[in-house]
Amino acid sequence: MVAAAAIGMSTGAVAMVPTVISPTIAVMPTASAGDVTGMYNAAQLGFRTGDIGTGLNALRRLLAANPRDADALALQALWSDYNADRATTQAAVNALQSVDPARAAVISRALTAVDTGVLVGPDPVPRLLSPSTGIVLIGVGPPAAGGFDGEMTARLVAAWLQAVAAPRSPIIVVGNKPGIREWLTAKAIASSMIHVEPRATTLVQSALLGAAKAAELRLRDVVLVTSPDQVRRAAVDFQVAGVKVARATTTITDLFAHVAVPAKVDQWDIYLDASRVLGLPDTRG
Repeated sequence: MVAAAAIGMSTGAVAMVPTVISPTIAVMPTASAGDVTGMYNAAQLGFRTGDIGTGLNALRRLLAANPRDADALALQALWSDYNADRATTQAAVNALQSVDPARAAVISRALTAVDTGVLVGPDPVPRLLSPSTGIVLIGVGPPAAGGFDGEMTARLVAAWLQAVAAPRSPIIVVGNKPGIREWLTAKAIASSMIHVEPRATTLVQSALLGAAKAAELRLRDVVLVTSPDQVRRAAVDFQVAGVKVARATTTITDLFAHVAVPAKVDQWDIYLDASRVLGLPDTRG
């Protein structure tokens, strides 16, 4: 199932403990619709800027006014998980279960996707793959004058080596970098094995569109080809979007700096991406 990118400085976890109001309890309205919209926007602004405490406190006020707000419950579950507050995360999921069981299941799967996706680390060695495993080359970014920049060329080489090792695996190219198909076919990769999705301009879009293409090709899972500094975030994005990431084939750029799994407090951009892959609106009008 395909679910409906930002890079920032890491931020520390906060000790604020947001509360979840049970949606089964009748609560008299304490805020207008405009107030609720303002609280939602304040929460999302906090999350976007790394001020997690402010964001969670705004959600707590919102849920006191409207305990059945599914977006707010989903955000509370996600960001409480980032904040290592499993009790509030589970309480938010339980409350969401009472409001929208299908959405609660999506959020639960997304939380699992974060936990497993961050374990997909950089690895420059190509592997033998099943034909049901696709190779996804992430090519998002502005085109370099006169061709590809050094890191994109390194990704192309990594994708080519992986394709040579697994010639029966389809290749999905996501992103707005022109000329990738031509580069690969010039290296004797069959054009029929290359499926280009050029509409993505962000990593979140790459995950959503790449997951849709993987479903279209009926792939069991995928191997991501990207850079070490992006691999864990990309793996989470794709898994939240609904496609299993088996592993990654990466470039060697700053490889050893990204071998260790980041602590929760260093996963802010990962959680921000996850909220966007899930389609949680950045703002309400």
